[in-house]
Amino acid sequence: METKTIVQLACLAATTAFYSIMLFTQKARRAKVLQKAGDCLYELTKPAKSKTMMTLFAIPCVLAFAFLIDYGAYFFILVCAVCSLGIFIVCKEDACAANTGIYKNALIAGGSYIEWNKIKGVKEGQFLEIELLDGKKIPIQTSGSEENAQLLKALETARAN
Repeated sequence: METKTIVQLACLAATTAFYSIMLFTQKARRAKVLQKAGDCLYELTKPAKSKTMMTLFAIPCVLAFAFLIDYGAYFFILVCAVCSLGIFIVCKEDACAANTGIYKNALIAGGSYIEWNKIKGVKEGQFLEIELLDGKKIPIQTSGSEENAQLLKALETARAN
């Protein structure tokens, strides 16, 4: 067996193990987010899971395709690294998306966990844009004016405390 094949098999095994671990620990990750957030004050509309499911299906397909097509070990290592990063990002966003809402300790929306004390301000427009103290801006898409009103009310309450 060639060294290139051994390297590719090792990378494939490592990426597959990481993929499996991330999927098996997803429920615990969601529970941890909920535990940190506290009591739910208002549940926002959850985003569709189609993006998550499509990505979790596409990653093994990309790995299999990259293994079957012989572009070399470096290309395959790069594909494995990108797939691992993709798995990590999708699982992180999914843990927050599953718990989208206004909570006692934080806002969970836009695939992000945002603590109330880290919010600098909010800009209204087509989307609500939450500006954090570190300058990062997070767009939040709500399902309508009722959710916008609830979110703005929660932000004002959090600022007052």
